[in-house]
Amino acid sequence: MTETTAEPGTRPHIQLLDGFRLHFGRTPVHVVPSAQRLLALLAVRECPVPRTVAAALLWPQATARRAAACLRSSLWRLGRPGTLVVGLDDALTLDAQVEVDFRQACALTARPTASPGVMAVLKADLLPGWTQPWVRDERDWWRQARLHALEVLSEQFRSCGDHHHAHEAALTAVQTDPLRETAHRALVELHLADGNLAQAVRQYQSYRTLLRAELGLEPSAHIHDLMRPLLRSSRDHVRG
Repeated sequence: MTETTAEPGTRPHIQLLDGFRLHFGRTPVHVVPSAQRLLALLAVRECPVPRTVAAALLWPQATARRAAACLRSSLWRLGRPGTLVVGLDDALTLDAQVEVDFRQACALTARPTASPGVMAVLKADLLPGWTQPWVRDERDWWRQARLHALEVLSEQFRSCGDHHHAHEAALTAVQTDPLRETAHRALVELHLADGNLAQAVRQYQSYRTLLRAELGLEPSAHIHDLMRPLLRSSRDHVRG
């Protein structure tokens, strides 16, 4: 890690959403890739990580001895002890002063509230481009957590009459997981509430076509029943 001249009292901040970054206050800090991976692992795991587990996850192709040596090298590259990483018996954890955007985002998904900036957080991917198995597992969890939060937010916005942001939240969920029926249903319900009947039909038919093509399935009875009156009216109009 490159030495910095951060002002006294500034706290280190690790960013994992939309890519890895480390700042001390407003000062960016360069971190070599191996040390990035170590910091990211400790940042997503709030509990201390045993050294043997960290070494195995970060260097899965290496022997246990070689992986342990790589871990020691990465710790050395991070600089003096206690600044970022703390050793607890035979485990490692981030220093308590380190702020992590992913942890803050996880707290937000646990209790999503319609607040400024929330949509930007829920649109962000976790460590995009990283291919390590442990990252993929965390990314899958984050994807499901933010999908649920987006749907909750869409309903919150809709309940308070803010259909613009309700649409944005539901559409973001659809873009994140195009096969997620609950997100499509939220969009359909919003179109119906706004009186955009043709758009509601198009949304449903687009989802139905995609679901058939990708999985060979039909939408559930729940969303079909929601659309049944409109679909029947459309068929009657064509026959007439």
